[in-house]
Amino acid sequence: MAGTGNPGLSHRFEYGILRAVAFLAGLLPLRLAIAAGAALGWIAWSVLGVRRRVVMTNLRLAFHEVPDRDLRRIGRRSYMNSGRFMMEFARQQRLGRDHIDRHVKVGDPVRLEELRKTHGALVITGHFGNWELFGIVCSYMLGDVAFLVGRQSNRLVDGYINRMRSCHGIELYNRRSAVKGVLTSMKRGGYVCWLSDQDAGDSGVPVDFFGHPASTPRGAAAFSVKLGVPVVPAVLERHGNGADHILLIGEPVYPPEGVPVEEAETRVTAEYTKQLEEFIRRRPDLYWWAHRRWKSTGLYSRGSKTNGKRRET
Repeated sequence: MAGTGNPGLSHRFEYGILRAVAFLAGLLPLRLAIAAGAALGWIAWSVLGVRRRVVMTNLRLAFHEVPDRDLRRIGRRSYMNSGRFMMEFARQQRLGRDHIDRHVKVGDPVRLEELRKTHGALVITGHFGNWELFGIVCSYMLGDVAFLVGRQSNRLVDGYINRMRSCHGIELYNRRSAVKGVLTSMKRGGYVCWLSDQDAGDSGVPVDFFGHPASTPRGAAAFSVKLGVPVVPAVLERHGNGADHILLIGEPVYPPEGVPVEEAETRVTAEYTKQLEEFIRRRPDLYWWAHRRWKSTGLYSRGSKTNGKRRET
């Protein structure tokens, strides 16, 4: 949780670095900024090796039949996508409707129209493609959109990131205001977006993710079951190496009737997680693999396939 006192020197330094990078990114033309971000991602993977062991372990768990040389290629491209994403985020205030119209296509316009006709829905995405631009795209294409966000430990960074997120009129709900915010949005027929693909610890719902149980946040399913609204998985997939993206919308997941609440929540969570996995399998190089997704289920301590020491091929 973000601190309430005066920020320390390290937090001020982190904030200064963030603002400096954002300033420099703003000086470059968009295409050049995105290319520079890809180069930074390549350096982070190939030279610095930032969390490379974690990434390789995760990729081996997800794609155990794929040779390491191909997994390394996926990992490198994932970092390059993240670099592009960071440069786009640094310029997010400029990425308005004009940018969306020129650079974002809809994969299935029929599904978008169906979602627009839905009176209240929870739109779930993952750390895939450009998940921050995803919120802006949803805002322009759906209208009444709010985003559920977590808090950074550095409150200076947290404030800056949230200002960037809300600059296009997106309402933000934090964990404390989530219940009231979601209820308000659903009553007026709006949409609440949030990321739901990270380890949720002991409070999560264990469901299958790439063939292994993964603790998954239960919030979306809990609201879905309580309010009777659908959960709709969706992602913003990068197309090529530049600023072009495709909005992909999955099948709406409705809460099952006539089953206990806990079982209903598990079914909803399992189904939207399965659809997110399908998006990731389509383009694994666009997913952020550096998070220990299976941490709470103890998978990292089991066997040679999960300890990051598989023989390189």
